[in-house]
Amino acid sequence: MRGRKTRYTFVIEFLGGTYVHQGLGESPELALREYLRFASEDDDWTAYRTDLLQALAGEAAVPIEGCQNVWCLSGTAKDYLFLIHIIGTQSGSGGGKLVAEQQMEKIGADPKLWGWGDRW
Repeated sequence: MRGRKTRYTFVIEFLGGTYVHQGLGESPELALREYLRFASEDDDWTAYRTDLLQALAGEAAVPIEGCQNVWCLSGTAKDYLFLIHIIGTQSGSGGGKLVAEQQMEKIGADPKLWGWGDRW
C-alpha cells in the first residue's frame, strides 16, 4: 500500500484515551504526520501535537508480523507513552458492512434495528 495516496486508519492510545481517525498519504508514516498536523482540537491529546510530531520525526512504522497493511509506532511525548496502530484501509468498500449485517442476522438480530455503535 506504500507509494500512492492510500487511506489509513490510526488507532492512537495516548493520555489514557483511545482515538480513532483516518487520513491519506503515500505511506503510513506520511499519512499519520499529515493527519497530526491538521487534527481537530477536539481530542485531549492535541495539546501534545508538536511533541508527538517531534517523537515521530524520522521514525519508521513497524509492520505487524502476520498481518498485511498493519503497522505500529510507539514512544514517548512529554514523558507520556503513546502507542499508534496504523491500518491500511480500503476506501469505498461496502463488503465490511455486508459481512457485519450477515453476522447480526446469524445471531438473530435485525441489523436495521441496530446502530453501528450499539453493543450487545
